[in-house]
Amino acid sequence: MTQADPAARARRAARRERIRDGLRDPEATVRESAARALVRMERQADVPALLARLRSPEPADRLNAVYALGRTHDPRAVNAIVQTLLDASEDVRAASVRTLGELGDPTTLEPIISALDGPSSLVRRHAIEALGRFADPRLVPILVAVLDDEDPGALCEALRALGDCGDSQAESAIGGFLKHEAAAVRAAAIRALAALD
Repeated sequence: MTQADPAARARRAARRERIRDGLRDPEATVRESAARALVRMERQADVPALLARLRSPEPADRLNAVYALGRTHDPRAVNAIVQTLLDASEDVRAASVRTLGELGDPTTLEPIISALDGPSSLVRRHAIEALGRFADPRLVPILVAVLDDEDPGALCEALRALGDCGDSQAESAIGGFLKHEAAAVRAAAIRALAALD
């Protein structure tokens, strides 16, 4: 059967709806998997349609659009994704900052850094991860400042990002976490120290 076959289209639409239900799952990893699966199912990147979906009242639609736009590598997508850093949905903001990190466009550094100041630890963790992808030693002071965060997940991401920057200026800041109460943070500090060389 070809994609033009009505039965095949109906099955595909039904499958898409079943996957779309995953966007409402209480676990973030399931929601992210569902969003990525829907992106893979897109036949072609229709940037104007995806941009329109960013204005949907449904957070799941906006989340799916962010991931889909990130895969298009269209210049309009970067600006649109930057705008979604202000979205009302924490999941959309987290997906947006993560997608910007994956795109690696240096013009998005400032918006990603701004995402560190929000109240959501999920968004902060993804912003830290995104900054680490740039592996830019100029980000060391910003990442060191993040080490004040009380969220162990954010601390682990910041330590990893500092290690990825490979700047020996971060060594003393990283070393301070070798005795942290959380084992995950201590392990992240050890890996970060090893990554400096």
